[in-house]
Order: sequence, then structure tokens, then C-alpha cells
Amino acid sequence: MDFRILVLGLSLLAWPVAADTDKDMDDLVSLIYQYPDAAKQKLEAIGQQPLTQQQQLRQQVLMCQTLVQLGEHRQAINLAQTSQQQARHSKLEQAIVYFQTCEADAYGDQEDFKRAFTLLDIAIEESKNRNQPQAIVGSLRLKGTLEYAVSNYSAAIESLRLALDVYPDLEKQRDHWVWPPIAYLYADMAGVMHATGDLSQADYYLDLALKTPETKGKIKQALAVMGARIALDAGDRAKSLRMLQSAIELLPEISSPLERAFSQAQIGSIELMLGNLAEAEADITAASAIFVSNKNLLWELRVERLLAQIRIAQKRPDAALRYLNSSANLAQRLSQYDDLSRTYFLEAKLYAENDDYKNAYLSMLKNVAAGEKAQQKLNNTQFMQYKAKLELQEQQKTKAQQLISEAAANQQQQLNRIYAFIIFLLLIIAGLATWIFGKSRGWNLAVHLNQSSDEQLAEHMLNTAKNAGYPLSVLLLDIRHVRQIELPLLQDEIEKKLREQDKLLQHSATELLILLPYTSAIGSERVIAQLEPVLQRWHTAKIHLGAASLTQPDTLQTLLKRANANQLNRSRSDDGLQSAAR
Repeated sequence: MDFRILVLGLSLLAWPVAADTDKDMDDLVSLIYQYPDAAKQKLEAIGQQPLTQQQQLRQQVLMCQTLVQLGEHRQAINLAQTSQQQARHSKLEQAIVYFQTCEADAYGDQEDFKRAFTLLDIAIEESKNRNQPQAIVGSLRLKGTLEYAVSNYSAAIESLRLALDVYPDLEKQRDHWVWPPIAYLYADMAGVMHATGDLSQADYYLDLALKTPETKGKIKQALAVMGARIALDAGDRAKSLRMLQSAIELLPEISSPLERAFSQAQIGSIELMLGNLAEAEADITAASAIFVSNKNLLWELRVERLLAQIRIAQKRPDAALRYLNSSANLAQRLSQYDDLSRTYFLEAKLYAENDDYKNAYLSMLKNVAAGEKAQQKLNNTQFMQYKAKLELQEQQKTKAQQLISEAAANQQQQLNRIYAFIIFLLLIIAGLATWIFGKSRGWNLAVHLNQSSDEQLAEHMLNTAKNAGYPLSVLLLDIRHVRQIELPLLQDEIEKKLREQDKLLQHSATELLILLPYTSAIGSERVIAQLEPVLQRWHTAKIHLGAASLTQPDTLQTLLKRANANQLNRSRSDDGLQSAAR
């Protein structure tokens, strides 16, 4: 038989097998989140089959997410890191973003937010560059949950809304990898709304999550726990009890002992809030045994704090103090200052209820100190995230320059071969350059005209404030870090935070001017605090804002000079703090 005919025949036979394998992995995407233990077994079986390089990497992506769902975080991190190297070697770089998101998910579950946020920022940027909507949804959804975990609720809502906007594009992606169920996005949004006190919206998103076809197994059980807590906070005790009973009945659906322990701890905390102390103690004690056997110190300290609350409710202060001391020691060892602060607050409350005001005062001092360390840790995390974004931008700039250099070298080789064509090409380039230059001059003229008009308005507002005797402040914002195409969107976001009488003007090509009538120096600092979350999304940190308040001798020029000097002082102060931290 002709060898070529044999190869063709084998390839035709192999094609349906490859297609079936891809479909099997598509079917496993939801199963990972519903029944991760069953998904793991099927993925191990698929791993034994002959796979293409891309199928092998996808099998590893799915396995990584499965390990995260099972709470096996260290194994997930190891798999993600080794698989990234394999993806680079196989020239399948689009797979890397899925492994980065999985690795960030594992770090996030361990509350290592510095690593998690850094990986996510890289993954989101690369997902956009490589047109991977499945990766964009996964990384944005995870970023939203981590922002919620560090109490950055407005950023969390923005990330989750973006993920929901992109979700309809998932099926348009040619090569499938992995994506979170939409029920998870609805549930995450419900969690953020619950945290902000918007219980009606929380209930709305939870209802959407419960109605999705993929809500089975672990997903349904987690939603039942969330529903019990939201209903309890809304004052609907009967609904809370129904949802809690549903969560208890669905516990056997979770096959992983560690994941089941997480849920039992949450169920126990709701039982405690309902006043069911015996049930709460049984659930929390069972969860504690699993955490101890798995050496999960983070959750061990948290269940000990819950057990302390049960002892307080049982009027057993000595036993409660023993649990609180143990929880505080573990929190100190793990540098979990937020947990430490909560533990000391409970301790202070317990002392005060027993009229031991001296120890209550000492515990409150410890609570304040731990809270300050928790805030400092959060600030460091946010700074590291911002620094990582800047480094990523620099890397992309270097990569772009390298690509330009390579393109120039290739063009030079072509010049040597086809000289006549190059002359024609140079003429086209010259024409384009002339067109771009003309457009640029026109744009600069428009900026200049706008600038002149804005300056007249600013002068008018300043003179009016001086004549009427009311305070006026200005903010000067450096926008050199903002891409020109994004500037209208930034201005729109800023205006949403301002009052109707406030004015946002373009002072120059690199600066925006915000005029705040009836605003003192103290009021201008409040406006800066309100604008900071908006500005951080455009990599424009607080140090790029300068503020100045009007005095009677001021002209517009002197006021702007003081605002510019204030901007420089903020920058130097921030640099000094960073140097001291290092």
C-alpha cells in the first residue's frame, strides 16, 4: 500500500477522535465547578489518551482549575508554573494567560494578594492582546473577587461588570480553553452588593445565579449558603432557615473534605447568628478537625474565633478567652492582621462585658495597632499592584521597540532586493507622514483654541469668587500617563464625581484643571480622596494631583503655580515614604 495513502487514512481516522476529545473537555468546563472530584477523574483519564500539544495544554489548564476548586492550592501553583514553560516551548503562548489566572486563583485563596494581583494584571493585558475573551472573563471575574476580599467594592463591581459584558463573546472564540460559569459571576456580584448593604440587588443577582442551568452540585450548595446569609441580614428569618437547610442537604454533593469543611464553617457561622448554638458548634468543630488535619492554619484561626463566639454566647468567658488567645497567636504567626484585629475586638468586648475595663482597654489598643498594620499591608499590596502595572507597560514598550527594530532589519533586506519597490514605498510613507503631521498640527491648534477659551472661563470664575468673597480651590492633574484615546473617558469619569458648579478644563496637552467654587483647602482634599479610585484605573496616582486655594492677592497664574508646587511636594513625599518602606 502507498505510504501516503496510509498516512492520509490514519489522519482521517484520528480527526473524529481529536474532535471527540475537544468536546469531552468542553463538557468538563462546568463539571469542574459543579463536581470537581468527578472532573479530576475524567481529566486523568483524558491525560492517558494520545493528545495534540494544544489538547495536552488544555487538559492541564482544566486540571489546574480543578485543583483550585478542590482546595489543593500548592499543587495548582506547581502545575501552572511548569505548564507555562511548556506552553512557551510549544509556541502556544495563548495558553499562558489561563495558567497565570489559575495560579493567581490559588494565591488568592491563600490570601497572598500581592502575587495574585500582579499575575492578574499581566493576564488581563495579555488576554486582550491575544484576543482571548474566555481568559478575559476568567481573570476579570477573579480580580473582582480579590478586590471584594480587600474591601475595594467599587473596583470589584467594575471588574465584574466588565466580565459580564464580555461573557457573550465566549462562544465566538475559536479555540476553547476554560471559563467560569456565569452563575459564579452573578454570585460574586451578589456578594459585593451584600457587602455594600444593597440587599435588594444582592437578592436579584443571587436569584439570577440560582436560575442558570449550570447551578448544580458545589455551585448550588455555595449559592444556598450565600442565600441564607443574605436573607438573614434582610430580616427574613424563615427564608434564611430554608436556604440554610438546603445548604446542609447539599453538603454531600461536595466530595472534597477540605472544600466541605469551608462550607461547614460558613454554615456554622450562620447557625451562630440564628442562635442555634448546638448546631453551630457541631458544624464548626467538624470543620476545625479537617483544617487541623490539613494544616490549614488560616482557617484554623478563624474557626477558633467562631468557637470563641459560641463560648461567649454560652456565658463561658474563660473558655472563650482560650480560643481567642489561640486564634490571636496563629494570626500573629501568619501576619494576618485583619483577623488579628477582629480577634482583639472580640476580646475587648468580652472583657468589657465582664467589667474588666483595664484589660478591655489593652485589647482595644491591640485592636487598633493590628488594624493599622492590616491597612499598611493593604496599601503595600495596592502599591505593588501599581508598580507591577508600570513594569508591564515598560516591558511592552521594550517589546514594541524590539519588534520595530526587527521589522526595520527585514525591510532593509528587502531594500537590497527590490530597489524600485522601496522608492514607491518611501513615497507612500512620505505621504502618510505629511498627512499625520497635518492632522497633528490641526489637533494642536484645536487644543490651543480650547485652552484659550478655558483660560478665560477660569479667570472669570476666579474674579467672581474674589469679588463675592467665597472660597475657591483648584486641582491640577498630570495626564501624561493617560493615552489620548482614553482621555474623554477619564474626563467623563471625573465629572461624575464633581458637583454641577465644578468645572473640568484642559489646561494644557498634559494637564487637566478642576475648578471647585465654594470649596476650602480641606474640601479640596476630600475631592482628591473621591477621585483617587477613578484615577488609579488610568495609572494616575494621587501624587499627580496638586491643589491650591484662592487668596485675595491671587491671579490665575499664581494659583496654578501653587497647585503645581503642591503637586511636586506630594510626589516627593510619596517617594520619601517608598524609600523609607524599602
